[in-house]
Amino acid sequence: MLILICGAKGSGKTTRIIEKANADVKTAKGDCVYVSDTERYMYDVDRNVKFVNVEEYGIKDPTALEAFVCGVMAGRSDLTNIYIDGVSRITGLPPKDLQGFYTRIAELADKFAVSATVTVSAAADDLPDYLMKYKII
Repeated sequence: MLILICGAKGSGKTTRIIEKANADVKTAKGDCVYVSDTERYMYDVDRNVKFVNVEEYGIKDPTALEAFVCGVMAGRSDLTNIYIDGVSRITGLPPKDLQGFYTRIAELADKFAVSATVTVSAAADDLPDYLMKYKII
């Protein structure tokens, strides 16, 4: 399942995704992984959630980020939750140019029974049509 947390820059998306990760880890039946492009929030995320800074791995585009997520899923067979904060910030692309990325992440999440929560830098009313089929919180 792909879950989107939407909002303009500065609207509190990161706070919301961290709160969700911290709440989910308390009841998760497997591993939870939080992916970001900064270590700024590392100490806000529960210590039971694996925190990964993709800047350390040189991730800069949607293909590399998708491959990274695939690696996380392959390397953690008991992964139940993944949180990706700042896809547009990481890739340098707006949501309208990331359809392939979101489609692939949704497919992977469904295939491997992982809940994938992603922040999207756009108000819910401004989302591209292709994102409207996913759960928006």
